[in-house]
Order: sequence, then C-alpha cells, then structure tokens
Amino acid sequence: MARQDRAWQRHLRKISENSKFTPDSLNTWMPDFFILEVMKGKGHSNVKVKKMMTGSLLTVFAATMIVGGSASVSAEDTPSYTLTVLTDKPSKGENVEVLIKGHQLKDVYAYEINLDFNPKQLKLKEATTEIPGFSIPPIVKDNHIQLAHTRIGRTKGDDGEQILYKLKFEAIDDGKAELAIGKVKLVDSILASTDQDSNAKVAVEINDLFPFDDLGDFTWAKTAIAFLAEKGIVNGTAERTFSPGQPVTRADFVVLLMRALEVKGGSGERFDDVQQGEYFDEHLSAARSLGIVEGDEYNNFHPRESVTREDMMTLTARTLKTLNKLPASKGTSLADSFNDTSEISDYAIQSVTNLVEMGLVDGYGEGIHPKEFTNRAQAAMLIYKLLTAK
Repeated sequence: MARQDRAWQRHLRKISENSKFTPDSLNTWMPDFFILEVMKGKGHSNVKVKKMMTGSLLTVFAATMIVGGSASVSAEDTPSYTLTVLTDKPSKGENVEVLIKGHQLKDVYAYEINLDFNPKQLKLKEATTEIPGFSIPPIVKDNHIQLAHTRIGRTKGDDGEQILYKLKFEAIDDGKAELAIGKVKLVDSILASTDQDSNAKVAVEINDLFPFDDLGDFTWAKTAIAFLAEKGIVNGTAERTFSPGQPVTRADFVVLLMRALEVKGGSGERFDDVQQGEYFDEHLSAARSLGIVEGDEYNNFHPRESVTREDMMTLTARTLKTLNKLPASKGTSLADSFNDTSEISDYAIQSVTNLVEMGLVDGYGEGIHPKEFTNRAQAAMLIYKLLTAK
C-alpha cells in the first residue's frame, strides 16, 4: 500500500503541474473502485474521481484540488482530536449535535476521519464543516462513518485548533450511545500524508422520559413542552407525538391562553362562524366578553385559520391587560432590534412592543416575523414564559 501511495502521489504531482489536465486523463489511471461527482478546483464542472476506501483516497482527493505551491511540515506536536456533544440530555426523536475538533494541527490541507457509532441509537442526518473547500458526502456503512474534506487551490493548510466537522444525528432509541474516532488521515499542502489512530471517544445518554419523540430541531422548546405537558396544559397530537412545527389555529391559541392563565369571563356574543357546542365555543365567548378577541366586519373569527405571530402577541397582551399584568410600555423602538418592524400591523405594534419588553417574545434571524404562522413549539414557549415569569 505504501508503494501504491507513492506511485499515486507521483501521478498526482504531475497532474497538479500539468495545465493540460482533463477529467478523462485523471480517470484513465485511477483505480476502479467507487465514483464521486466532484470538482471545480481546476475549472471542470463534473470531474469523476474514482476513490479507494483504503486511506489512500484522501491523497487522490486533495491532489486534484491543488493548483501548485508548497509548504513545509513540522513533525512536532502530534495532532489530536476530541468529540464534544452539544445537545444536553437528548431524548428519543431529538437531534444530537456533535463537534469533531482537531488540535495542534500543522498545515492540514485535507483530512479523512473514520468514526464508529451505534446505528441502532443514532442516525446521521448531516455533516458540515466551515473550513473552505470541498467535502465528500458522508459514507455510512453499518456502524462506520467516513468523512473527508479538502481545501481547493494554492493555499496553506490549517494550523492549531479547528472544528473539522459538525455532525447532526437523530436519536432513534434510548440508552448510552458511544461515538469513537478511529483512523485519521491528514494530507498537507505538498501532499505529504500522515496516518493516525485516534482514541477520541464520547458517550451520550439518550432517555425516553420526555413524553414525545419528534422534537427534531425544536429542542429549544423541550423544557417548555415538558413543563406544560406535565401540568396537562398541552397534549400531543398522537401517542408520543407533539408535532412542534405544526401551526396553531386561532381558536386553539385562545383556548390555550384562557386555560393556562385561568382566565374566567362571561358569555359574549357568539361569532357567526362558531357553532354552539364546539370545543372552543365557551372559551371564545368568554374571551369576547373580556375584549380579548374581536370579530371582523362580518362577525367572523376564523377560528380554524392559523394564528400569525403578531396576532398571538396581540391576544396575549390583551389577556395580560385583562388580568392587570401588563406593565406600562418603556417606549422601546422595535426597529433597533428587528429588521422587519415595518411589516407589523398597526393594531399589533403596541402588543409586540409590550411582549418584547417583558422578555416573553424573541425574534429570530434579526426579525420578529409578524406575518408568519405560530407553531406549536412557539406557542408552548410563550405560555411557559408567561407561567414562569417572575
């Protein structure tokens, strides 16, 4: 294998120096193992690179990306690696994020990492890196994941400490799930390669105490959902299913508000699009008697339509006002924090301002997103903050 590596490197150096390089000339001598659609490193939009699953593949992969140049390599300070789990106490159905870091790196132009995991507990969803260049799509076989990335063009490799990959798994079963880095191959900017055996390991405990298995990317609402579910304020949409991204209807949000804050009211006029005896009839009637909800010019409430974020905030502010729990506004300018305040309806501006000042609502992506529909996770988070605010 060492002889083959040296032979490949001689070929690859010629390719790197050869301005007449073409995809066909590369494919004529590459071993016939497995084909990847690559690369634009030399201006070719669809170079087919045949790759050996032996550790030698990375030298091939990196060399096709290097236009020229050289760099020196120091043998001091052997690189090491760590695995860090970013997700705290994950439950089944949640995403588990893991960082792979390299330490004491020296001119790392390309790298291949081999990772072992338990496929009965974890399912790989995504592998990304912020290091510029090109990544091979992860190769998953049984309990093994192979990751490879290279920089492109004439540039020095990475030094010091770097996040090499961020992995996102789905937790599919409970128990202790272990991840371990095995072999690592490094290639520097002059195509000198180094093979290492890493002993980096990490374990993550997946539990099934949380009543729902489908949080996915909504783990930020886990505490709120668990709190409300335990008190019987929210329910799932099916057994062990919460459907966190599902929009909340206007009627359901009013019911949630009234039940969570224990709001009582009289019997207001029934909306024309609300039938007597429907599960939200009494709550809407009470809310209308208190001035929390209003109908349109045709006396309709549109109970089954999804509630927008600005209407969620307006209904909440009106409810707090009814309970004498809405503080006077501080006159905060929303435009200082959010870039889409011009989209907020006139009737909702004050309510949005109040809730932002109280810390009950946060925007995301530098916006408040007033016209977007409220999902079940967002509604749960707001109610949780209302109940736990000091």
